Formats: sequence, structure tokens, C-alpha cells
Amino acid sequence: MSAPNLSESERSALAEAAVTLGGGSGALAPLLLLCEHAGNEVPAPWRDLGLAAPFLATHFAGDIGAGALTRLMAARLGAPFVLGNYSRLFLDLNRHPSDWDCHRPDMGGIPIPGNRDIAAADKALREAIARVPFDRAVSGLLAARPAVVSVHSFTPVMGGKERGTEIGVLWREECRMGAVALESLRRHGGFVIGSNDPYDWHSSEGHTLNRHGLDLGLACLYLEIRNDLLTSDEERRKVADALVPALEAEIRFMDLRSPGAIEEPLPATKGSIA
Repeated sequence: MSAPNLSESERSALAEAAVTLGGGSGALAPLLLLCEHAGNEVPAPWRDLGLAAPFLATHFAGDIGAGALTRLMAARLGAPFVLGNYSRLFLDLNRHPSDWDCHRPDMGGIPIPGNRDIAAADKALREAIARVPFDRAVSGLLAARPAVVSVHSFTPVMGGKERGTEIGVLWREECRMGAVALESLRRHGGFVIGSNDPYDWHSSEGHTLNRHGLDLGLACLYLEIRNDLLTSDEERRKVADALVPALEAEIRFMDLRSPGAIEEPLPATKGSIA
């Protein structure tokens, strides 16, 4: 696919629409919340990548319920947030530009016409209007903050196998977050909690938090929530009831713990972080 011919004003407008910023500056303002896959929109010049509308309502296109949960958690924590509004099919912010699924060519075998044979100029344009505004917003809000948490959702079934984990905490030793959140969530008792499950950050690259967390020496964490728990306001409130105290505990004790305090992971599924 060749790049659309856009004017400078059109490029600027698309870049401005790529992210949503919000949240407060309360007691836990040191924590920044991210949701890379909050939206499922494809910018108009790309004509929905040639897909019918129902495909853009699937988990392939965005993390169902994750954006709304991020807003809810930010409001309770008094923390700022950054949401990525464009579909992960257009450009996946949690993938390196060279990764095959940064602009994935299919959805479980269903071709994505607009992502077939993408020209270099088209890839560069997508980077400019999607990733650059997101990275700029995150960098600006992280300037005086020591911790960042990325919120995602995952499907209940993958590859024909049901996933028992309901909330997953994804960590590495050097991220300096994880143990307290896991303890808090398990003490809450309302959900099945996974440590590096359904994805294992030890064996997968989490591009966003590598770039905006680990590479900067900041404390960081991925949260993965099974998306059948995020389909209504009431369900999201129940999830937030567990996650908010876990993050509050992390912030209180983050500087008191050493990286080695994190426990061994539960059995995990290998592969890319969603």
C-alpha cells in the first residue's frame, strides 16, 4: 500500500487525534498510566485498511475495555494517563517498528488489505502521526515521575485454549514493581491472578515499557486483564476495586524494596505482550 498524499495541516490534525491525555495530579501523581491499544480507529485516509466494520470491533483491532478501565483507575488514583486512539492494526504502539506485527498483515489468517506490501513512505507516515505523538505525550508526562504502568486486555481463549488467569501482572526484576501488586491482588481474592501470565515479560519484549520505563531506569509494570471482565461499567469497577489498592501499595513501597524481592513467576504463555 502506498502512502496517502496529505497536506501538512491534515498530518497535524491526524497526529493531534492520535492520543488522549487526562487525569489529575493528586497524591499518586508520580504514577503515569498508559493504554497503547485504547482505540480501534483507523485514520480516514487509510479507509479502514480495507476491512469491514465488524473486524474493527474485535480484539485484533484494540484492547477491549482497557481504555475505559485506565480512565477509571486514573480518576481514583489522581494520576495522569495517555491513551493511544488508533487501532493496533494501523500501527501497534507496543511493537518495535521492525516487528512483523507492528502492521500485521492478517488477523488469524484473515488478510488485512491495507497492510499488505506497505511502502516505506506509508510506514514512515504512520509512525509520524501515531507513534510520535504518543511518545511525545508520554515523555512529557514522565519528566518528573518515577513510575509508569501500561494497561492491556486479553482474550479468554487463545489458540483454542481457555485462559484461566483473569488479571496478569507482567514484570521483570529490573522493573522494580510487581511483588507488592501481586500480594495485594491475591489478598483481595476476587480474581485469579497470574504472575507473568498470560504473557511472560522475561521472554518477550514489551516495547513501550522498555522504551519509556526500563531504558530510563524507571519503575514499570504491565497489567493484563481478561476482556470478558471489562464489558460493563459495573465489571470494570470491580476490577478497579482490586487494581487501585495494588497500585497504591506499589507506590508506597516501591522505593523500600530491592529488585530481587520479586517472586518466581507462575506458569506463563510465551510470546509477545498484547
